[in-house]
Amino acid sequence: MPAHVASTDLASCEFCGTTFRISKTLTPEPDMGDLLLGADFSKEIIPGWETLNPEKLTFHKSSPPELRGTFDPHTNSYYLLKSSGLWDDFDVGVNIKFTDGDKEWIRGGLYTRFSSEGGYGFLVSAQASYTFGTFAKDNSGELVFHKIMAWTYHTALRPGFNEINRLRVMCNAGNFRIFLNGVMATSFKDEKFTMGKLYLVAEPSEKSKITIAFSDLQLREVPK
Repeated sequence: MPAHVASTDLASCEFCGTTFRISKTLTPEPDMGDLLLGADFSKEIIPGWETLNPEKLTFHKSSPPELRGTFDPHTNSYYLLKSSGLWDDFDVGVNIKFTDGDKEWIRGGLYTRFSSEGGYGFLVSAQASYTFGTFAKDNSGELVFHKIMAWTYHTALRPGFNEINRLRVMCNAGNFRIFLNGVMATSFKDEKFTMGKLYLVAEPSEKSKITIAFSDLQLREVPK
């Protein structure tokens, strides 16, 4: 699409003739709502957020600033950051970069509407795949992840180390939409959990450590 057509609300593809509405952001993503809560990862104290596992974290005044963490092999997730408040409907996006570990086994992402009763998980891997699902208690009272979608390769994701991938999740009542580097990957409906905290998470495995970096975390109003 030529850039000059962006001055109008509708445009026609010069190749196929299809007419479509132009997003104000000139991307496949919906326009963004007002910023509710950001995070300055150049500083150890981040208003609105609580750092977790601080001994494993470092803060970097890069461009953009990064929160980095290195974690030993483990069967469970490590939390890096969680919101101080509870959130119901929101639009959250964050950059994720893997810098060390076994590419076959490392991943990271977001837990949303998360509490001791459960919540939702959205993860990407260094293999250019992603998954999402819900947490629920098992018979022993431990939270267990149940995949709604199994690990799936997506062409919008960049595989390997030192590659930045942006994960964006929109939660609006029981409606969810997932964007990977600006491309809408999946939508689904689920109403198990309506409110909870937001977490940044790293997942090594019992086979590999992980070093991961997060940047440009934005929590916004759901676009109208």
